[in-house]
Amino acid sequence: MRPQGLKDAYFAVARYACLPSTWFRSLIYRLRQPPEGFRVHLGCGHKYIPGMINADGNRFRKIDLWIDLRNRLPFPDGSCQFVYSSHTLEHFVPDDAIALLREIRRILRPEGVARIAVPSVEYALTVARGGAREDWPRAFEDPVSQAVNYLFCEGQHKYAYTYEILAAFARQAGFGRIYHYSREADVKPKDYGGVVVGDEPAGSLVVELQP
Repeated sequence: MRPQGLKDAYFAVARYACLPSTWFRSLIYRLRQPPEGFRVHLGCGHKYIPGMINADGNRFRKIDLWIDLRNRLPFPDGSCQFVYSSHTLEHFVPDDAIALLREIRRILRPEGVARIAVPSVEYALTVARGGAREDWPRAFEDPVSQAVNYLFCEGQHKYAYTYEILAAFARQAGFGRIYHYSREADVKPKDYGGVVVGDEPAGSLVVELQP
């Protein structure tokens, strides 16, 4: 794992370096909107999903769209049928996370769905009680230390989420329908109009959001 300071420096530069590419894509997406709507994977990292526009700030991954998610998303209002983001939101401070959710709300169609997954505080408490083990990226014998490691991941994660926190942020972003998917189905994969997603890590908090 690369040092977090190096990553922060890269993304500080990439936030602005990616803007010309993002603006060009904005023009393309405005002119070429598919009838069924866009399907977008935000913060894809190394998980490239065929059939979706895979977007990430790391130019060295396999991606379709180079973008910093703190910037405006390059999709027209109401143009996306499905937006997916897994274990990305926790990398932002709360104001930036709410701003990203607001952007997702803007680009979703009225019948569109966003699936958002983040590390769960409740699962971290299970780890702290010794009910589960998470030893990446650093192993600890003490279960409480393991739980802290899980939540903050070597300083990569800026915030931690319960369902209530994530739902409150989603409401602030303008979402009217918020479904606690992981409470009912854990991290079970689901077909969203021809695209199947749902390989989130065990213990993830997963919600579905609709306008």
